[in-house]
Amino acid sequence: MKRDKRSLASTAAVIGAAVLACAACCAGPLLAIVGSVGAASLLGAYWVPGLLVVAVLAGIVVTVLLVRRRRAKACRLPASRVDVEIQPTRSQDDEAALSGAGLKAP
Repeated sequence: MKRDKRSLASTAAVIGAAVLACAACCAGPLLAIVGSVGAASLLGAYWVPGLLVVAVLAGIVVTVLLVRRRRAKACRLPASRVDVEIQPTRSQDDEAALSGAGLKAP
């Protein structure tokens, strides 16, 4: 079975049009991704020492603030006396049910 040249040419034309449409649609985002990765690596190559200093200083500041906050919470006392009320674990209905059944509450 031989294919005629027209069907091969039309198939090639459809595939070529699809490739061109895909390239036109996707070229911008792909170039933007590649460009941003390149720009980030360029900045990283020149700014790593500066960024390292900033990261270390930020870590020190965060550590100091967390330690101060933890100490402040641990040392804080209430301004006045605090009364704590103890709630019974059984209600009066439970006590009545136990006494009615001849059982004593512990």
